[in-house]
Amino acid sequence: MATLATHFKTALSNIEPSEDAANAQSAHAEVTKVLKADNLLARLGVDPLLIGSYGRQVSIRRVKDVDVFVRLRKAGKDLRPGRILDHVTAVLEEAFPDRVTRQHRSVMIDFPDDDLSVDVVIARPCGDHWEIPQKIEDDGNARWVETNPTKMAELTTQANKDYLLYEGDPGSGVYVPVVKLMRQIRRTWVEDQPGGYFFEVLTYHAFSNLKPNEKSYAEYVTVVLREIADLLVDVADDGLDDPTLDGKKIKTKATPEQLAAAAARIDEAASLAEEALKADDCSAAAKWRELLGTTKNTRTEEQVFPLPEYCNADGSRKKMTAVTRGASTVPAGSGRYA
Repeated sequence: MATLATHFKTALSNIEPSEDAANAQSAHAEVTKVLKADNLLARLGVDPLLIGSYGRQVSIRRVKDVDVFVRLRKAGKDLRPGRILDHVTAVLEEAFPDRVTRQHRSVMIDFPDDDLSVDVVIARPCGDHWEIPQKIEDDGNARWVETNPTKMAELTTQANKDYLLYEGDPGSGVYVPVVKLMRQIRRTWVEDQPGGYFFEVLTYHAFSNLKPNEKSYAEYVTVVLREIADLLVDVADDGLDDPTLDGKKIKTKATPEQLAAAAARIDEAASLAEEALKADDCSAAAKWRELLGTTKNTRTEEQVFPLPEYCNADGSRKKMTAVTRGASTVPAGSGRYA
């Protein structure tokens, strides 16, 4: 069994947001400063929080949107969703002229220089979670709907503490890296929908169901991906349970046809991972490379999974060149025994 631990670490490095992270942090800070400076929002107890995949530290290259959850801690039941959305839109338009778009449940600010946008989501307290305004297409009005994005961040942090690559090493949390790899696999194998968050929740359920205790990234990816493939068949009919709100389902733009297509593709991907886990190192590396694809959504496209230096792209092993008498150099070693 070839686990290729070093190469998986490089693959994870290759999908890290890198310079996008700094741009996202800067854009978030700029928007937050504007919101906190507004008198009405200040009276309502404005308290912005970074959410979304970037906020949970599970984003992969590229980060093209940042979600800011603007909690109005002092807002009461009399706060009208349409009116507060109007106000926030006006505040942001003054600060970012010609760059603001009001959406069904958020206000988007464009940062064209960084090829990035920030989505501002307004929230008011609702028991131990929150409500956000959402425009209803039927009548054009907005109403408050329940949500709890902060809970997903808590679940993510806890899962990364619970599942360790090395027993006793709290810095070896494997859940977050596996979520990133699953997002990359979705991006490579699924045409469009369901999206990245849907697959993140699938990954959470896979860990909850399996309670995996593997010894390598290769093994974790293989068992979790197979569980996700099985789950996709079920959720196509029954929907995907929302781990942040009891009795609720995750909303998705995916049609039944898209869910069925995704289930078929991920089943293929899971089979490929199972083959890779049983293969020799060169064949395995070629299969992992096919599974993880490229960083095609970035400015420079590159293969995510690196090949060992002694392997060809087709999964065969390179022929070693014999050392001739009097040669000044010798062939490079594989480094497998380092």
